[in-house]
Amino acid sequence: MTLADVDVEQPSPPSPPARPGRRRRVLGIVAGVLVLTLAGAGIAANMYYDSIPEPPEFRVRHAVADVTELPLPVLNTFVAAVDPAFYEDPFRPWSASLITRRYIVYAAQGGDASSMWVGIMADRLDDKYTHQQVLGFYLNTADFGRSAIGIEAAAQAYFGKPATRLTVAEAAVLAAQVAPDAPANPQSGWEQVLRTMVERGWLTSEEQALLSYPTIR
Repeated sequence: MTLADVDVEQPSPPSPPARPGRRRRVLGIVAGVLVLTLAGAGIAANMYYDSIPEPPEFRVRHAVADVTELPLPVLNTFVAAVDPAFYEDPFRPWSASLITRRYIVYAAQGGDASSMWVGIMADRLDDKYTHQQVLGFYLNTADFGRSAIGIEAAAQAYFGKPATRLTVAEAAVLAAQVAPDAPANPQSGWEQVLRTMVERGWLTSEEQALLSYPTIR
């Protein structure tokens, strides 16, 4: 028997050396695809934003109140009730103001206040008008119950007076009617509005203590 007749286990051939360049090329391709995808998404987002129409002009057929004639504490009862962060500049994708969104839903005659479509339109409205103007749009179109649309009709329905003569206590009653998280008990809602005003520095604790729940018609 010769060596040629003996089965000798041959060692496995060595693995080929790693090619780091291939990994870099693959990663580069993946990164390129991601960049193109993100760029495409950005273009699509801009196209969608531009496709949203401008907010409708403020038009109503009922009596309105000139909010420039209302004292700031009266106006702030509604801000405290609906969106205490209304005066701030939130760094969020679309307008964070529920006040603006609610007005857009009314002006556009429909829509969901939390939808992106309403958010974009609200964002444009916030860029075009001051906080006071936007607040005026909302207060003059809000539904306060008792078939009262707008703060002027609400002031007459609840207290038999024009909006310009509302006290802070009376305005807080109306504000509680439009608060998104108002408790079922009207007076509890009224107290909640005033507490928020104190927390925001729009009313002192001493001023709050002097207020009593007003008589409603």
